[in-house]
Amino acid sequence: MSRKQQVSELFTINREAINFEMPTKGIAIILVALILLSTVGPFGFTMAFGAVLAIAFDADGARRHRLLSLSIFGVAGALATLLGNGIGTSVWGSTAVVFSVTLICGLALAFGSQAGKMAFFINIWMIISLSLSTIIYEPVKLALGFFVGSMAVAALVLVSKNETEITKPATAVWNFSALRAHLNRKSPILHFALSRSVVAAFAMWLGWQLNLAHPFWIAMTILIVVVPDRQQAARTSWQRAIGTVIGVVLGAVLLGLNMTPITLLLLWLLVTLIMLAVMNVNYVLYASVLTLNLI
Repeated sequence: MSRKQQVSELFTINREAINFEMPTKGIAIILVALILLSTVGPFGFTMAFGAVLAIAFDADGARRHRLLSLSIFGVAGALATLLGNGIGTSVWGSTAVVFSVTLICGLALAFGSQAGKMAFFINIWMIISLSLSTIIYEPVKLALGFFVGSMAVAALVLVSKNETEITKPATAVWNFSALRAHLNRKSPILHFALSRSVVAAFAMWLGWQLNLAHPFWIAMTILIVVVPDRQQAARTSWQRAIGTVIGVVLGAVLLGLNMTPITLLLLWLLVTLIMLAVMNVNYVLYASVLTLNLI
């Protein structure tokens, strides 16, 4: 592929991928979470996100396997929340937690793509709970909220009719022999999990050393752009870098306008809506809006 084709691919727009159904749901989830935060407190806030993430990774299949997967998700997510939020702003503590959780979540790919998706959600949520420690330090309440939210989804699965139980495959097969088979130096899954955990932990440590206000987002960027496919990871890294620069420039301009807090909140909701709508349109565009959203 020529350099011109590579550049063209970076900025290719897939207009058909624009989706306003996901933004509508996303904004509704955010509003519900904020309402629960202001009424129920941290418990209600993470309960909303625990339920949403559980629904996002759950799939049709045998009811017992779905319940097992949701139970594992609830327990693992609660532990990740407890670790992330509990470690607070400890430099070495947060670095160690990022390394450990990222390594374990990377190894979850040995159980299949569905388990890998679940582990990715937990990994990202751990970073979010870590970042929340600067404004909400309630590790036990946040962890319990996440567990209750995901278990509420499991309860719905338990009482609902599952017409596809026989015709659909199981959501995940928790066969530990598959994991043991990858605990060797030649395993690509082990290489991927170890390399991503080392880089993410280093990024977290570097963010602290540079005295950044939010070093957590560097580690999250690593989790998003480092994928098992090396060519895809390299392409995503370039797109994320370009999008980050664009997002920072836009963020600096908007923050320089000295808007009122309520205007900033409404603008953030609008940017969130746009971010979710263009998620699969173009990664440069998505990374730009995502960076603006974080700023």
